[in-house]
Amino acid sequence: MGYIKAKIDLKLKDKELDFSQRYPYWQELWSNYSEPYSEVQIQNWKEEEQAIEELEKISFISRNEGLVKIQRVKLDENTRAYFQNQSSLNGKLKWFSIVFHDEEMTEGIEIHNYGEEVYFNQVTKEEAEPIVEMFEQLKCEVEFIQDDTD
Repeated sequence: MGYIKAKIDLKLKDKELDFSQRYPYWQELWSNYSEPYSEVQIQNWKEEEQAIEELEKISFISRNEGLVKIQRVKLDENTRAYFQNQSSLNGKLKWFSIVFHDEEMTEGIEIHNYGEEVYFNQVTKEEAEPIVEMFEQLKCEVEFIQDDTD
Protein backbone atom coordinates (compact mmCIF):
# COMPACT_ATOMS: atom_id res chain seq x y z
CA MET A 1 0.00 0.00 0.00
CA GLY A 2 0.96 3.58 -0.38
CA TYR A 3 -0.36 6.92 -1.53
CA ILE A 4 -0.28 9.15 -4.57
CA LYS A 5 0.76 12.76 -4.35
CA ALA A 6 -0.03 15.04 -7.30
CA LYS A 7 0.43 18.78 -7.82
CA ILE A 8 -0.81 21.03 -10.54
CA ASP A 9 1.73 23.19 -12.31
CA LEU A 10 2.22 26.10 -9.91
CA LYS A 11 3.30 28.31 -12.82
CA LEU A 12 -0.41 28.32 -13.72
CA LYS A 13 -1.35 29.80 -10.35
CA ASP A 14 -1.24 33.45 -11.36
CA LYS A 15 -2.27 33.05 -15.00
CA GLU A 16 -5.72 33.84 -16.33
CA LEU A 17 -7.08 30.37 -17.09
CA ASP A 18 -10.49 28.81 -17.13
CA PHE A 19 -11.28 26.18 -14.51
CA SER A 20 -10.67 23.15 -16.76
CA GLN A 21 -7.19 24.43 -17.68
CA ARG A 22 -6.23 25.24 -14.09
CA TYR A 23 -7.58 21.93 -12.70
CA PRO A 24 -7.32 19.46 -15.59
CA TYR A 25 -7.93 16.47 -13.30
CA TRP A 26 -11.24 17.69 -11.82
CA GLN A 27 -13.75 16.05 -14.18
CA GLU A 28 -11.82 12.77 -14.29
CA LEU A 29 -11.57 12.65 -10.51
CA TRP A 30 -15.33 13.03 -10.03
CA SER A 31 -16.29 10.79 -12.96
CA ASN A 32 -13.94 7.90 -12.24
CA TYR A 33 -12.65 8.03 -8.67
CA SER A 34 -15.30 9.48 -6.34
CA GLU A 35 -17.73 6.54 -6.39
CA PRO A 36 -16.33 4.58 -3.38
CA TYR A 37 -16.88 7.57 -1.10
CA SER A 38 -20.06 8.42 0.77
CA GLU A 39 -19.25 11.92 1.98
CA VAL A 40 -16.81 14.80 1.83
CA GLN A 41 -15.52 17.12 4.50
CA ILE A 42 -14.79 20.62 3.24
CA GLN A 43 -12.83 23.36 4.94
CA ASN A 44 -12.94 27.03 4.09
CA TRP A 45 -11.66 30.15 5.74
CA LYS A 46 -14.56 31.88 7.50
CA GLU A 47 -14.30 34.95 5.26
CA GLU A 48 -15.15 32.81 2.19
CA GLU A 49 -18.82 33.49 2.78
CA GLN A 50 -20.17 32.69 -0.68
CA ALA A 51 -18.67 29.19 -0.76
CA ILE A 52 -19.80 28.54 2.82
CA GLU A 53 -23.35 29.74 2.17
CA GLU A 54 -23.68 27.46 -0.86
CA LEU A 55 -22.53 24.45 1.17
CA GLU A 56 -24.93 25.29 4.01
CA LYS A 57 -27.76 24.25 1.67
CA ILE A 58 -26.38 20.72 1.21
CA SER A 59 -24.27 20.01 4.30
CA PHE A 60 -25.47 17.83 7.16
CA ILE A 61 -22.83 19.07 9.61
CA SER A 62 -21.44 22.58 9.78
CA ARG A 63 -19.16 23.84 12.52
CA ASN A 64 -16.60 26.52 13.24
CA GLU A 65 -13.05 25.68 14.31
CA GLY A 66 -10.96 28.76 14.88
CA LEU A 67 -10.65 30.64 11.59
CA VAL A 68 -12.05 27.71 9.59
CA LYS A 69 -15.57 26.56 8.74
CA ILE A 70 -15.88 22.77 8.39
CA GLN A 71 -18.84 21.30 6.52
CA ARG A 72 -19.68 17.70 5.72
CA VAL A 73 -21.79 16.70 2.73
CA LYS A 74 -23.25 13.29 1.88
CA LEU A 75 -22.42 12.25 -1.66
CA ASP A 76 -25.31 11.29 -3.89
CA GLU A 77 -26.13 11.93 -7.53
CA ASN A 78 -27.11 15.56 -6.92
CA THR A 79 -24.22 16.55 -4.68
CA ARG A 80 -21.70 14.81 -6.97
CA ALA A 81 -23.11 16.81 -9.89
CA TYR A 82 -22.82 20.01 -7.83
CA PHE A 83 -19.18 19.36 -6.96
CA GLN A 84 -18.32 18.27 -10.48
CA ASN A 85 -20.01 21.15 -12.29
CA GLN A 86 -20.31 24.10 -9.90
CA SER A 87 -16.93 24.17 -8.22
CA SER A 88 -15.51 27.31 -9.80
CA LEU A 89 -15.45 30.82 -8.39
CA ASN A 90 -13.66 33.31 -10.64
CA GLY A 91 -11.90 30.42 -12.43
CA LYS A 92 -10.55 28.87 -9.23
CA LEU A 93 -11.70 26.09 -6.91
CA LYS A 94 -14.13 27.43 -4.29
CA TRP A 95 -12.91 25.31 -1.40
CA PHE A 96 -9.64 25.30 0.53
CA SER A 97 -9.66 21.56 1.23
CA ILE A 98 -11.83 18.54 0.51
CA VAL A 99 -11.41 15.11 2.10
CA PHE A 100 -13.38 12.13 0.79
CA HIS A 101 -14.59 9.53 3.32
CA ASP A 102 -16.03 6.08 2.78
CA GLU A 103 -18.80 4.44 4.87
CA GLU A 104 -16.27 3.53 7.61
CA MET A 105 -15.03 7.16 7.67
CA THR A 106 -11.69 6.12 6.16
CA GLU A 107 -10.06 9.01 4.36
CA GLY A 108 -9.47 8.44 0.69
CA ILE A 109 -8.87 11.30 -1.70
CA GLU A 110 -7.65 14.59 -0.25
CA ILE A 111 -7.59 17.87 -2.15
CA HIS A 112 -5.68 20.70 -0.51
CA ASN A 113 -4.66 24.31 -1.06
CA TYR A 114 -7.56 25.14 -3.39
CA GLY A 115 -6.95 22.11 -5.58
CA GLU A 116 -3.21 22.56 -6.07
CA GLU A 117 -2.42 19.29 -4.26
CA VAL A 118 -4.25 15.97 -4.57
CA TYR A 119 -3.60 12.82 -2.55
CA PHE A 120 -5.01 9.34 -3.07
CA ASN A 121 -4.54 7.43 0.19
CA GLN A 122 -4.30 3.69 0.82
CA VAL A 123 -3.79 2.54 -2.76
CA THR A 124 -1.84 -0.44 -4.02
CA LYS A 125 0.81 -0.04 -6.68
CA GLU A 126 -1.60 -1.63 -9.18
CA GLU A 127 -4.43 0.76 -8.23
CA ALA A 128 -2.01 3.68 -8.45
CA GLU A 129 -0.84 3.01 -12.01
CA PRO A 130 -3.88 4.41 -13.92
CA ILE A 131 -4.17 7.36 -11.53
CA VAL A 132 -0.49 8.25 -11.91
CA GLU A 133 -0.83 7.87 -15.67
CA MET A 134 -3.85 10.20 -15.70
CA PHE A 135 -1.95 12.94 -13.83
CA GLU A 136 1.12 12.47 -16.04
CA GLN A 137 -1.00 12.84 -19.18
CA LEU A 138 -2.42 16.03 -17.71
CA LYS A 139 1.14 17.33 -17.20
CA CYS A 140 0.87 17.33 -13.40
CA GLU A 141 3.72 16.47 -11.06
CA VAL A 142 2.83 13.07 -9.58
CA GLU A 143 4.42 10.23 -7.65
CA PHE A 144 3.38 7.02 -5.92
CA ILE A 145 4.94 6.70 -2.47
CA GLN A 146 5.15 3.17 -1.11
CA ASP A 147 4.21 2.95 2.57
CA ASP A 148 5.83 -0.11 4.11
CA THR A 149 4.32 0.52 7.54
CA ASP A 150 1.00 -1.15 6.63
